[in-house]
Amino acid sequence: MKVTSAILVTMFAAAILIGCDKKEPAAPAPKDAPKTEAPKAGADAKTAAKPYPLDVCVVSGEKLGSMGKPFVFVHQGQEIKLCCSGCEDDFKKEPAKFLAKLAPKK
Repeated sequence: MKVTSAILVTMFAAAILIGCDKKEPAAPAPKDAPKTEAPKAGADAKTAAKPYPLDVCVVSGEKLGSMGKPFVFVHQGQEIKLCCSGCEDDFKKEPAKFLAKLAPKK
């Protein structure tokens, strides 16, 4: 009985601690929300978008690559790199808040 309880507790703890890409689905974005666009195929996608200047996720602050391959997309001409696809929902809720972190500091 103790072994079964220990296994259940361990499984429960593991389920709680699984990566941030396991978030609950967010409500659909409002129709007036800014559009997030996927990068275009070919070399144009790299030259058209401003490069991402940070080595951390703009949403969570996690080091890029710490959770596997970064989730990359282009938003209004700016390349965005997130630690995981789960951070995309938070970015879409308040893109201006996160884009401000990419602005050059004076």
